[in-house]
Amino acid sequence: MELKPYQRRALDALRTFLDQAAIRPHAQAYAAACAVGEPGAYQAAYRPLAGLPDVPYCCLRLPTGGGKTLLAARAIGIARDAFLDRRFPVVLWLVTSTTIAEQTLGALKKPTHPYRQALEAAFGGAVRVLGIDERRQLRPQDMMDAATVIVATVQAFRVNNVADRNVYRDDEELEAHFVQLASGADLARHEEGARRGKPIASFANLLKLHRPLIIVDEAHNFTSTLSGETIQRIAPAAVVEFTATPVRSNVIVSATAAELKAADMIKLPIHLSQHGSWQAAIAHAVDNRAWLDRIAAKDGGGIRPIVLYQAQPAREGAEATVEVVKRHLIDDCRIPEDRIAVATGNQRELDDVDLFDATCKIEHVITVDALKEGWDCSFAYVFCSLASIRSGGAVEQLLGRVLRMPFATRRSSEELNRAYAHVSERNFFEAAEGLKDRLTAMGFDERTALEAIVEQPETFDWREDATLFTRPELPVLRVQERPDQSNWTPEMVAATRIADDGAGGVAITFDTSAPDEVLREVATAVTTPATTPMAAVEAFIARRAATLSPAEQGEVLTVPRLAIERDGQLEIVFPETLVDVGGWDLRQVDTSLPGFALTERPDTFEMDVDGDQVVYSRIDAHAELALDDATDWDVAALSRWLDRTTRQRDVAQPIFLEYCRRVVEDVAEHIPLAQLVRSKYALRRAINARVQQLRREAGTHGVQLLLGDIAPVLGLGENGFSFSKAGYDPRNPYVGPWRPNKHLFSQVGDLKHGGEEWMAAVAIDDHPQVHRWVRNVDRTPWSYWLPTSTDRFYPDFVAELKDGRTLLIEYKGAHLTNDPDSAEKCNIGARLQEISRGAVVFLWAELDRSGGVSRQIDAAIG
Repeated sequence: MELKPYQRRALDALRTFLDQAAIRPHAQAYAAACAVGEPGAYQAAYRPLAGLPDVPYCCLRLPTGGGKTLLAARAIGIARDAFLDRRFPVVLWLVTSTTIAEQTLGALKKPTHPYRQALEAAFGGAVRVLGIDERRQLRPQDMMDAATVIVATVQAFRVNNVADRNVYRDDEELEAHFVQLASGADLARHEEGARRGKPIASFANLLKLHRPLIIVDEAHNFTSTLSGETIQRIAPAAVVEFTATPVRSNVIVSATAAELKAADMIKLPIHLSQHGSWQAAIAHAVDNRAWLDRIAAKDGGGIRPIVLYQAQPAREGAEATVEVVKRHLIDDCRIPEDRIAVATGNQRELDDVDLFDATCKIEHVITVDALKEGWDCSFAYVFCSLASIRSGGAVEQLLGRVLRMPFATRRSSEELNRAYAHVSERNFFEAAEGLKDRLTAMGFDERTALEAIVEQPETFDWREDATLFTRPELPVLRVQERPDQSNWTPEMVAATRIADDGAGGVAITFDTSAPDEVLREVATAVTTPATTPMAAVEAFIARRAATLSPAEQGEVLTVPRLAIERDGQLEIVFPETLVDVGGWDLRQVDTSLPGFALTERPDTFEMDVDGDQVVYSRIDAHAELALDDATDWDVAALSRWLDRTTRQRDVAQPIFLEYCRRVVEDVAEHIPLAQLVRSKYALRRAINARVQQLRREAGTHGVQLLLGDIAPVLGLGENGFSFSKAGYDPRNPYVGPWRPNKHLFSQVGDLKHGGEEWMAAVAIDDHPQVHRWVRNVDRTPWSYWLPTSTDRFYPDFVAELKDGRTLLIEYKGAHLTNDPDSAEKCNIGARLQEISRGAVVFLWAELDRSGGVSRQIDAAIG
C-alpha cells in the first residue's frame, strides 16, 4: 500500500527520533525529529516517562482517519532498524478496549490485510501475532526466530492490585523462559515460600526480560492510564504512541485535516443540519441517504451510503432509545427491517457482516456508543445524533466513522466527497458549536474545525484555483437527469464535477485543464435531446488554444548538462559518477572504525562517530546471548547479517560482504565476538557512518578532478535536459496578485509573495534580455540539477536569454554564501560556464549585492 505524503513524513520523523536517540540525549533526538515531522504548536520540551529517563518516548499525532494503525504496523520495522538491539523484537501493542484489541488482532493476523503485509515485509515473513490470552503458547525459541507482537488492552497492565492481574501472576507454562537466567537479572521475584528469590514466571516478567517495543494505538491518555510503576514493570526499550489528541506526549509529527483531505483520506466539509425534534432529524437523515444513494448509483464506484444513528441511552426520560428509533424507521419511514442493523453492547447485528459486500443490504445502523470501538466502514456518510451533540463521549468516534473516504479516492460526484450530520439542537449555532468541539476533540485544530462545518447547502460549487494564465471558462451545464457514469473512463470521471443544482436538476462543471478529446467524450456522453454542450465545448477548446502557457503551446527550454567521456561513450555526471572517479572502492580501503574502540575501563566499550558517543556496559554474556540466539554466531554469520541489513546501493554485494568480513575480523581483535554480536546494531551504525565518510571523501576528490584534471564536456541533445509540457511540478504554486509575462509554465513553483526569492523572480521576469525562464523546483522528476560530491544541486532559476544563451541563477541570502557546500556549488556552476565557452552563464546572486538581482544579471551576461 502506497503511503500518503504526510504518512511518509511521520515515519521519517520516527526514524530520525529513534536513530538519534541511540546516540544522543533524547531531548536532542526529539528536536531533530521535530525538524522532520513539523509538529507545529504541539512541539514542546521533551518529557521522559516517569521513572524511565533512558527509554525514548514519542508520539505521532494524526487526526481521525489518518491511518494511525497502518503506520503503527510499519513503525515496528523502523524501530528494529533504527534502535532495537535484536533482529526479531518483541512488541507489546496496547489499545484502549477489548473490541479494538479483537479488531486489531484480526487485522494483524490476516495474511491479506495491509497491517499484516507491512509486518511481513519488514521481517521477511517471520512474524508471530498473539492476543494476550494466547501468551501461554509462547516458547523460548519463538521469541528468537520471529518478531513477536502481543496485542492487549492498557487495562490488563494496571497495577492497582497486582494480585488481581493475570499478567503479573506466576504461570508454570512460562517457566521455560526463566530457566537459565543469571542470578542478578532485574526481575520481580518470589518474596516467600520454597521459591523465594527466584524470578516469578509471569508474563510481565517475560516482557521485561525481552525489553519490548511498546506501541500505544489510540491511547489518548496513556501516561495517566498506566503509571510509571506499571511501565517500569515492563521495562520497554522504547514507547511509540499514535493518537489524534495527545496529552503530555512528545509529539514529533502532526498531520492536519487539510493534509488528510488533500490525500483523499477524509470527507470534508461536513454539512450540518439542525432539527427541532429527533423525529425530524431521522426523517431528514433518511432523505439525505436516499439522495446520496441515487447519486452513488450513477457514480460507478460501488458505494452504498449508510446512516449512523446515535440513539439515547435507555434511561428514565429518554425518548429516542434504540428500540424506539428502529420502530420509527420501520413504521414511519417505511425502511425494510433487513436494511437496519443494531450495534450495541447487547445487540451485535454487525458481527461477521461485510458492509463492503455488494450483496449487503444494510443502509441504517443504530447504536448508542458501541461503534466507537473498532468499527470502520467508509460507506458511512450520514451521522444522525438523537442525543445532544455537545455531550461529547461517543460522538467523536461515531462522527469519525462518517469522515473516512471510501477507497481513499475522490469521487467525481462532489456530494460523495462530503459528510453529513443531522442533530437535535435548539438552533444551528448551538449545533455548530457542539460539532466544532467534537472535531477539536478528534484532532482538528480549532480553525480547521470551524472551516469544516457548513450549513447544508442547496447546491455545491466547485472551482479550480486560478492559474497564472487566465483561461476561458466553460459554462456550467444544467441537465434534468444525472448522467450514468458507470461506463465512463477514469479520464472522463476526473474531468467533471456533478452536483444537484437546487432546482430539481443537475449541474455539471468541467475541468478546464482536461484534454480536448476527453472534453469531447464527456460532452457526447451527457448530450440529451433537450441539451447538447458540444458547441460550447468546441468553442472553449478554440479559445483555450489561444491562452495556453508557452510550454502548453510547445515551447521547450533546453539546458546542457555536465558529461564526461568514459570508455568511448558520453556519460552524464551524477553524484555517483564523482564518487566513482574519485577512487571509490571498498576493496582498497582499510577496515578501521575510528570511533569504535575499547575504553580503559574493563567493563565497558564505546562507539564514537562524528562526536556522537554511546557507552555500552558488559553484563553477563550468557544471559544476553541466550536472548538473541547469539551463541551460534561467528565472524561469517555476523558479516552476512551486516551485509544483509546495511546493503549499499553503489557497491556490489560480494564486495560489501567481503568488506564487512574484514571489518568484523579487525574489530574482533579488540572486542570479544560475543560482546560484538550483542552490540551488532551499534556496529552496523558505525559501519554505515564509516562508509558514508569514505564516500564523501571520494566524492570530494571527484569534484576536485572535475574542476581540474578531468575535461568534462557539455551534454547536449538527448544528453541535455529540457523543460517542456511533458511535466513540471510547482509543488507549492505561487498564490498572489503578480502575473509573470515570461514564465514557461502556467504556474510558478515554490514562491511566497513578498519573499526574497519572489523579488528575484520579479527581477528576472522584468529583465529585458530574458526571453523565457523557469522557477526550478528542487527534487522533482522535472527539475534541472548539477552534481555535487554528495547530492544534486538545483539552481533556483533557469532562463533562456534573447541571444540564445542559457542563464542559471542560484539565489542566496548573504548569510548562506560562505559555507563549504555553497563554495562547491559555485565552483561546479563556474566549471559548467567555463566548458560551455560562454553558451551557459552561471550567476551566484546574493541579497543586496551589486544593486540587486537585475544589476547582477547585467554584470554576468555582459
